[in-house]
Amino acid sequence: MSKITIRRMRESDLAIVSELAMLANPHAVKKKYSKHVLNELKENPDLSFVATDNEKVVGYIQADIHDDEAVLEDIAVAKEYQRKNLGKSLLDKELNVLKRKRVKIVLAEVHYKCASAIPFYYKHNFRITGFVQDFFGMSHDAIILKLVLQ
Repeated sequence: MSKITIRRMRESDLAIVSELAMLANPHAVKKKYSKHVLNELKENPDLSFVATDNEKVVGYIQADIHDDEAVLEDIAVAKEYQRKNLGKSLLDKELNVLKRKRVKIVLAEVHYKCASAIPFYYKHNFRITGFVQDFFGMSHDAIILKLVLQ
């Protein structure tokens, strides 16, 4: 029987999280992106969470705060756990922490190859606010979504 829990990310989770990161970042080089995930964890340990199924990491989320604005660095869920409200649970956890930290606006930067994630964000009241060409590097554009926290 599955027991899904959400807890703070640990450095020992990085190998699995780095695998999951490739789902959200198809343009990334895993080894380099692992360093990014680790840096975010060190800079924002209270904004880095994993979802586990019987202690196995099956999803994660990270955010970064700048003044009263936050950026969702990543949210990724293992394919076999998608469409089971795990992403929603991770996002809810992150948004609750961001609200407590008095964040007013949350941005999500979605790689154009991950545009299929946009309905997920829309379901959670994010709206497209624009795009940035070459955001993730040459020919890797980003769709920017925004949520205003109440």
